[in-house]
Amino acid sequence: MTLPPVPKSAALTLAEQTPCSSKRLLIVVLAAGESKRFEGVKLAQLIPSLSATETREQAIICTHIELLQQLHCQDLDLERQDTHSPQHTPLLVILGAHQHILQPLLAELNSRQPFDILINPHWHTGLASSVSLAASYAKEQGFDAMLLTLADQVALSADDYRQLILTWHETGKDVAAHYLDDLGVPAIFNASTLPLFTHLSGDRGAKSILKQQAQQGALVAITLPRAAIDIDTQADLASWLALKE
Repeated sequence: MTLPPVPKSAALTLAEQTPCSSKRLLIVVLAAGESKRFEGVKLAQLIPSLSATETREQAIICTHIELLQQLHCQDLDLERQDTHSPQHTPLLVILGAHQHILQPLLAELNSRQPFDILINPHWHTGLASSVSLAASYAKEQGFDAMLLTLADQVALSADDYRQLILTWHETGKDVAAHYLDDLGVPAIFNASTLPLFTHLSGDRGAKSILKQQAQQGALVAITLPRAAIDIDTQADLASWLALKE
């Protein structure tokens, strides 16, 4: 399968882009899994914070969400400007298996920069149920697109997300990360693609839809090697922490 190349203009800084406040992008953090292979509550494990102002540790899920909050607050204004209604923060977190442990961990971040949380009661059926729930929410709320990311993708940077979002604005197509010779998340799906998620089941996630869109020329792939790093086992976490030292 030949993937469309990334337009050169997608590498431009946000300041060089045409203002895009007419498009609303929902950023979704998928965090509902049981993390059975980890043998514990993976997303509650402590890792070094990405904060530039202080050295501290916080839960994996908090580090991930804080990064996305900073990206939205400092760099992107993706919402229609409407002075007659409260501004909605376009960030959604899907919880499930460990909601009673993870949700309290998010309280401080939520108080500083409010975001929505949905509980997936069908988390045990696989990743597809969370993806479908997120797509339904995005469609009901009238978002123009949805960015999916996994809470345990610990290596992704703000620049990775900027590149993904700028490519979406430049091309108007769905956009996916390309790593390990395959398509994957993080990925952005336009509203027109969201109905396809109703047909997913089990642990298929969004990969089948990514490949379908690519084959139809409706998707652009960008190389994001850091997306290949996630935490599935205790050994994965130990290796990641060793790299951070």
